[in-house]
Amino acid sequence: MTVASLTLGASVPGQEDFEISLEIGAPYLDQSRAWRCPVSLRPLYAKLSDITGENSFQALCLAIALAQDLLHDFVEKGGSLTSDGEEFPLDAYSMKWQREGRS
Repeated sequence: MTVASLTLGASVPGQEDFEISLEIGAPYLDQSRAWRCPVSLRPLYAKLSDITGENSFQALCLAIALAQDLLHDFVEKGGSLTSDGEEFPLDAYSMKWQREGRS
């Protein structure tokens, strides 16, 4: 079950534009009673491992953080992201800027 999804336009210099599909699944308890959360970022990554956390909230937060980190990495390596024809404000979806401002 997908709990959050987002489709972004993506471009890399010298390549055709494409779409990135981000999906975060519902956290679940695995057979060993560990909380895991699916995350998908296609076509950048064919298969990402489900993220493990101490509880469902942590697993969900870590899955979202991984997706954000991978998108930041894509941009830092020269890619660009768009939504509805406008530059996608990736930092607006992250709490990183708030954490970095703390003492």
